[in-house]
Amino acid sequence: MKNKGSEWRKWDLHLHTPSSYDYSDKSTTNEHIIEVLKDNNISVVAITDHHTIDVERILKLQELAKSDITILPGIEFCADARGEDPIHFIGIFPESDRNRLEYIKTEILSKSNINKQIQDKRNENEIYCDLESTIKVIKELGGIVTIHAGRKSNSIENITNSLPVKMAQKKDIAEIIDIFELGKVNDQEDYREHVFPSIKKIFPMIICSDNHDIKSYTLKQNCWIKADPTFEGLKQIIYEPEERVRIQESNPEYDFDKPTFSKISITQPLEVFNGEKVKFDKTELPLNKNLVTIIGGRGTGKSLLLNYIANTFKKPILAYQNKDKPIQFNESEHFVVEWQKSNAPKPEIITFEAKKKGDLDLIFIEQGKLKNISNYRVLADEIKILLKIEKLQFDEKLDNEIKELLDDIKKLKEWFEYKNEKGEKVNDRKFNENKKQEAENLLKTITTEDNKKKLEIYTSNIKTINNCENILTSLNDIKNSLAKFQADTNNTINNINSDIEKEINDLSIPKIDFENQTNAIKNIEEKMTTIVKDKKGRNNEIKKEFEERGYKGDLETLLSSAEKYQKNIQNAEVKLKEIEEKEKQLKAKIQQRNNLSEKLKVEYERQKNVIRNAWNNLLDNFSDEQRKVISNVLGKRGISIEGEIYFNLKAFNEKLKEYLDLRTYKNLSEGIGINSLDGYWHFINSTLQNFIEGKEKESTKKDLENLFFNLQERKDYLYVVSKIKFLNKTLDQLSVGQKGTLYLLLQLATNTFSSPLIFDQPEDDLDNEFITTELVGLFKELKKYRQIIISTHNANFVVTADAEQVIVAKNKDEILTYSSGSLENSEINESVCRILEGGKDAFEKRRNKYNF
Repeated sequence: MKNKGSEWRKWDLHLHTPSSYDYSDKSTTNEHIIEVLKDNNISVVAITDHHTIDVERILKLQELAKSDITILPGIEFCADARGEDPIHFIGIFPESDRNRLEYIKTEILSKSNINKQIQDKRNENEIYCDLESTIKVIKELGGIVTIHAGRKSNSIENITNSLPVKMAQKKDIAEIIDIFELGKVNDQEDYREHVFPSIKKIFPMIICSDNHDIKSYTLKQNCWIKADPTFEGLKQIIYEPEERVRIQESNPEYDFDKPTFSKISITQPLEVFNGEKVKFDKTELPLNKNLVTIIGGRGTGKSLLLNYIANTFKKPILAYQNKDKPIQFNESEHFVVEWQKSNAPKPEIITFEAKKKGDLDLIFIEQGKLKNISNYRVLADEIKILLKIEKLQFDEKLDNEIKELLDDIKKLKEWFEYKNEKGEKVNDRKFNENKKQEAENLLKTITTEDNKKKLEIYTSNIKTINNCENILTSLNDIKNSLAKFQADTNNTINNINSDIEKEINDLSIPKIDFENQTNAIKNIEEKMTTIVKDKKGRNNEIKKEFEERGYKGDLETLLSSAEKYQKNIQNAEVKLKEIEEKEKQLKAKIQQRNNLSEKLKVEYERQKNVIRNAWNNLLDNFSDEQRKVISNVLGKRGISIEGEIYFNLKAFNEKLKEYLDLRTYKNLSEGIGINSLDGYWHFINSTLQNFIEGKEKESTKKDLENLFFNLQERKDYLYVVSKIKFLNKTLDQLSVGQKGTLYLLLQLATNTFSSPLIFDQPEDDLDNEFITTELVGLFKELKKYRQIIISTHNANFVVTADAEQVIVAKNKDEILTYSSGSLENSEINESVCRILEGGKDAFEKRRNKYNF
């Protein structure tokens, strides 16, 4: 029983053979019939000859078809409609051996009065039977009934004046018919619109060949049935008339492209946990692409299998036995998961071994997770993931900008506080003003009326020389900076151009060239050098003039002292100018820091808007059909999501204790005027500076700016969360169960058309009413668009949701085995009834669903 369960196959449930009186070519062989059916990829065919069941022919056809085609025995009748147009209908019976077929044939022909009409040599085209009594016999013999809608004079041709209108007036007849056979494809809408609402019953609709000459075998349209190729499989379309049958050209299997798990292979028995007895037996489980359910008693390994599958990939798993400890699996190369990248006849396959953690986009909801998602921030973060904005975080560029700004302020402050080896604050304004004044005073002490004029010229030249030499040094620095920048930038441009050339041949970024700047610097250097040379020459002349005039003092010391004092004056002036510039820079940087409140607000508003837009635009990238499915998932539940900037005052106060002197500020945030988010922004803008550079600095234990501007500190009390409403209640008003339900609905809606969903025992976390009235229906809808694999002990997920595949888990002496099949499989059917809560009731409700 290692099969995928219910799959789409092409069926023809109305085919004649030469055993029918009106068959065109009586010489047609059984071999030719089978050959043509195989050529047309027919999986199941019902032999429906007029007024007879040719036992020998059916047995022969079954022998020839082998396992390729299922041959179902059937018979076509014509019912006397009491003066109205006669009604053609068909009885189809289960696969049977010779004895059972002979019995069915005898019973149906005698009790329908056909035998007597044949014995009376009545014309075949005038043989009639009673509709209700004959259908009763068909049902007693285990068969089902289809109303024939071919293109004969006695068939359904016009929706306004033929059988459907009559059927609508004869609900008692409609109740005993199982299937409608359409004459043409566009009849479907007429039936749905006119007939079914009138008779209060929904029928499965099929279309068949009604072929009377296999040489001209054609199908009006392909009829696809999702079921085992058996009579029991056919019965499923009665219980699921809208889900299990399609009339269309292509196989419905490929209507929607979705990635799926295609197979689980356990290549040899393996221990599930290291050093423990429980083992997976060697097995191979092909998986259906739609709804796969795993059932079994307690300890049979149904949840264990799902957890092991999920553990094959890089997904966090919480142990369902003990939520505080992760499962420690024996990750073996003998457990292999096969992944089908697309839903195509010949898809690309990837295999993953449990020993090698694979990367795969899947959704795994472990047992108990929905109950555990109760923390506001945890659920809000989960919803970010669902909205595909899990990477939403504080802007890295802005954070670096803040860090650079604070670092600049710190460096500027350190610059002002720098001390030389003598312990002097050489960058202090007062220190340099004193140095300038001292040098000016000393210069006066050596200046007399006699030497004043020459000393003034001499010191002025010294000043010019110093200025020019400083400029020459700066020019050299600029030249080096330009050369380095040019080399680095052009190297980057070369790399980018190489990438551009791969896509565009005739476009590139021009290289940069500082030739104009370099030439200008060279010209300035030449002139500056000339000025220095001239001024030095003039000072030499002044020195000679002093000598020629017979200066009586120590000329060398005089001029040396004058030069020294002038340099000191000049250096002090340069330093004071630098200090003034640094003071302006520091003041501007501090103002920028104060203004960070606005930048922070804008950034948090951006994050808030990203969440809002992600929710509002959830449906934008989907087709109309997909939007409808998502709307069905969300329903009219009052779900809304928007971003919210959350200021956690309690967490802020806890951190504030580390920074403030509690002897001064016993009321913490209230004491410094912060009791709301607005107060927080205002404090940064207007008051924080006073605690960093002002009089309140003495009341802090650590740099308070760190609390506000360090992201790692700030993220614990200020962050953007998803503000969620469900059933028109805010998150804090929801019960644990409602939070779990909300999470599940969002999970289903936001990942509807992509990732497979693996869900371990959803009934443990959800209300039974929600399961029966909503979730089962959602699963039936969503399985068309994504693979759903669940373990469960609730029959609603298996029977009512019409699972395509049921995997039965068993544990014998700690050896875990798994068998697989469809709901119509008798052994699976029995297991469902035996194992699952309400299994028999679920089947009964399913059978009666469309009989109001």
